[in-house]
Amino acid sequence: MNQYHIYEAIGRGKYSTVYKGRKKQTIEYFAIKSLDKSHKSKLLQEVRILHSLDHQNVLKFYSWYETSAHLWLVLEYCVGGDLLSILRQDTQLPEDSVHDLAFDLVKALQFLHSNGIIYCDLKPSNILLDENGHTKLCDFGLARKLRDISKAPSSSLPQAKRGTPSYMAPELFGDGGVHSYASDFWALGCVLYECYAGQPPFVGREFTQLVKSIISDPTPPLPGNPSRPFVNLINSLLVKDPAERIQWPELCGHAFWRTKLSDASTCSTCI
Repeated sequence: MNQYHIYEAIGRGKYSTVYKGRKKQTIEYFAIKSLDKSHKSKLLQEVRILHSLDHQNVLKFYSWYETSAHLWLVLEYCVGGDLLSILRQDTQLPEDSVHDLAFDLVKALQFLHSNGIIYCDLKPSNILLDENGHTKLCDFGLARKLRDISKAPSSSLPQAKRGTPSYMAPELFGDGGVHSYASDFWALGCVLYECYAGQPPFVGREFTQLVKSIISDPTPPLPGNPSRPFVNLINSLLVKDPAERIQWPELCGHAFWRTKLSDASTCSTCI
């Protein structure tokens, strides 16, 4: 890490701190993530996934280092910060802004899923924005390759490590519930709903109340005057039964994209 200047903290997670950094004798800036060495297995899991990813809507990974007390990840620096900070400032976003954000997120998820990777923790704090307002998925600490999830017994996936409760699909709260492409779609629906409505679709003061709401309550209607395609997209993503939830072919061809993009395809290929 001797070749970097470390500046102020720009983000904090449960086990990590992210700093703004600059490579010495250059004007190249990076996001530098620091973890205690006790979390080496978590970092290596993230590195294994990140090093193989190259997509405009996924945060770019450069390298990692180990020092006497810490582990360090050198990542792309996004000047726009995270979506959670934006929602705390503005509370709600207009549908046009949600559309553009959704378009980027769908492209990112399509890239991950086509490479057999389930993201597992889609939420506003894991969505960064660059100087042009394009989104980048970050923090792949919970991401898993589909083949690894299918091999792991559900007992090895403790509840606390499955994601962030407000964005977790109903099936993840049941015995043996595991992440899938469908659970990523549910989380996408929660994020887009929150961007437009100002709060996630399902809330509860206590964990048990939240879980009951996610499993049993109907999706609250979107406030204001959302377009019919947007309402349909949200309702298609937030279907309780994962087998009935929207899948890639329907998502790629959804009418919501055609409200602004008459000649563009959302996904390069559908899976």
